[in-house]
Amino acid sequence: MDKIGDFISGQSWLEPVEKGLGAVADALFLKNVRFGEKVRNLFHGTWLGHPLHPVITDIPIGAWSTAAILDVYEVATGDDRFAAGADAAVGIGLIGAAGAALTGLNDWNYTSDKPRRVGALHAMMNIAATTCYLGSWWQRRNSCRSGGLTTGFAGFALSIVGAYLGGHLVYNERIGVNHAPEELPDKFVPVMKESELPENKMCKADADGIPIFVVRRGGRIFALAEKCSHLGGPLAEGELDGETVTCPWHGSKFSIEDGSVLVGPATYAQPCFEVRVRDGQIEVRAPRGMVPNPY
Repeated sequence: MDKIGDFISGQSWLEPVEKGLGAVADALFLKNVRFGEKVRNLFHGTWLGHPLHPVITDIPIGAWSTAAILDVYEVATGDDRFAAGADAAVGIGLIGAAGAALTGLNDWNYTSDKPRRVGALHAMMNIAATTCYLGSWWQRRNSCRSGGLTTGFAGFALSIVGAYLGGHLVYNERIGVNHAPEELPDKFVPVMKESELPENKMCKADADGIPIFVVRRGGRIFALAEKCSHLGGPLAEGELDGETVTCPWHGSKFSIEDGSVLVGPATYAQPCFEVRVRDGQIEVRAPRGMVPNPY
């Protein structure tokens, strides 16, 4: 049972925080502007094939951990030889925190229910940590070293709480992970009769226990995994537009030709299948070169 997530989800005082963060995200990432799509794709990491947020979060966590270790050494020994290094680490962490905040806010704006509320608290902890480190950085530069160290320790404690909540979002709520199936049948399996597949209509089918959607376009038959790689949305209930399919949940767009991501928030490509028609049956399998997991 997810006690922590359930507890946070029940904190109604976080609702105004969610609304405020959502309004900021809509404005920052130009949600109602056509060009905003490219901005959001940049910060999602669609171009990278991997969420960008966890890549950038390593910067503030690593930098501030380094600063905390050097600060503890200074306090414990009175030796300030590494003070300049600690101060530099605080500054590097602040730069990384800005990038982590932007990418995280962009991703968070496409969540709902429990993950959205947990994410709001995660954001609050990180904003508080960053504020402490801003204060610590200013104090260090203005000859208030003892205050700078104390404020830095407070910021580090808050960043640990924020990091814990971030881990909870990934490992408990499965935010930022691939929701599409990764093990596809390595041999052709029948999924439906060819006569039952009209032109330009997406049909849901089953490929050896894996939900897929099948569509005929221009006489060709395409088959992709039906669960969206972003958060598992039902692509068969989405919108077909030419050679693309749009997820009905969060608007991710995929090419039906090869499953590549055209528009985020998805960052992982959608698994696609090799298709053949045999004895009036549409059959699919994993593309050649895809090695099945032996475990």
